[in-house]
Amino acid sequence: GRGPAVGLAMAASYAMKERVSTALAPEDYDSGKRPSRFIKGTSVPKPPNTDGVGLIALFKHPLNVLLICSPLGIFAHFREWGPMWVFFLNFFALVPLAKLLGDATEELAAGLKNDMLAGLLNASFGNAVEMVIMVQTLRAGLIDVVKATLLGSVLSNLLLVLGMSFFFGGIVGKGTKTIRTSGMGKGLEVIEECTAFVNEKVQTFSSMSALVNTSMLLLSCLSFSLVTVFHSETYIEGEATMDDVLLPVSRICSVIIIIAYCAYIFFQLVTHPGAMAEAEEEEEAEEAEEPVLSVQTAIAVMCAVTVVVAYSSDLLIQALEGVVEKGHMSEHFIGIILLPIVGNACEHASAVRFAIMDKPGLSIGIAVGSSTQISLFVVPFSVLVGWAIDQPMDLNFGSLNTTVMSISVIVVLSVVVDGCANWLQGYLLVSGYLIIAVLYWYLPNKMQTEV
Repeated sequence: GRGPAVGLAMAASYAMKERVSTALAPEDYDSGKRPSRFIKGTSVPKPPNTDGVGLIALFKHPLNVLLICSPLGIFAHFREWGPMWVFFLNFFALVPLAKLLGDATEELAAGLKNDMLAGLLNASFGNAVEMVIMVQTLRAGLIDVVKATLLGSVLSNLLLVLGMSFFFGGIVGKGTKTIRTSGMGKGLEVIEECTAFVNEKVQTFSSMSALVNTSMLLLSCLSFSLVTVFHSETYIEGEATMDDVLLPVSRICSVIIIIAYCAYIFFQLVTHPGAMAEAEEEEEAEEAEEPVLSVQTAIAVMCAVTVVVAYSSDLLIQALEGVVEKGHMSEHFIGIILLPIVGNACEHASAVRFAIMDKPGLSIGIAVGSSTQISLFVVPFSVLVGWAIDQPMDLNFGSLNTTVMSISVIVVLSVVVDGCANWLQGYLLVSGYLIIAVLYWYLPNKMQTEV
């Protein structure tokens, strides 16, 4: 008779202690207790990615086993193993390198002990790997691959990551199980939490952050669509429109979009930090913790990893043409489906894990926030970089790409607008992503997407 009651009391006491130690009340956001780690491109707080302190904690993640592919990829390049080996070895090497660069940026932001500086650093360098790959691809003159990669990063976050998060978060939840232990001659039953399948589960979240992000995404879709339509209306014959009209229009629009992104950062860091951070009763934010790395070590790691990422991405881009010829894959499929995996693989897993932990706000922050940063900062930044290095990068993404992105943003907006999600909505988002993957698999390489 007393066994179950004692076990239940022990479990309740343990749960209460855990909640007291980790919960952060909404009023604490104004008292200097805000966490210093945020999802990139947003002010949504998140727990650290590593356990422990020091470089060992940063490198002991199982995914870092793939770091062996980095020297192998360089060796394959100099030994001329062929473009397939060079491409895929450097492809897999960039996955843990992207995680290391993201973790080092996060720890540098945490070590600054300043929410404003941490937020600005996060907003500027959250997609550092994507920006490095973008610069290397622009230097190679592969404008269409740049556009495809940036579009693919947005689509994979919006449809695949958010869809898988809603799907697994909608069918998996926290359950309880009873464990019988023996002690002092009497049996004792302890109730523990466990992960189990849950029927009729609906996850709820604050829709304000999601709506602000999707509204910003619609702004980027507006700019891409209008520039694309403008080009189709003014295009006659020849490429005079590209140099005389389209490039100045794209560059001016890029400056306007970046200013809008700065306003978005000011909104979430200065005027509405509490609302954008999703400080709700049902969401448990983490207390500020000591950084894993010192500021100096974090900067050193960032610089070293950035150099390796730049070189590996350069080798990957050099092997791209050979992969298209020998691998029977189109440039569009490689750019929109494969390359975005490099910078987003770890975030994909984190978003699904947070959804299973019944923290859909973090999952949405990862998926939609990252898409916002790419479309409002990285894309216009690529146009300005192309301007600086004399490459004709513009905002004309083509009618197919623009249509795919605009409809995807509208679909995601319809899903998050009510602040509720279930597994069926997640499954439908993933289905939409698979349909897009099929389209680009069969899209010919020489397809003219300009008009």
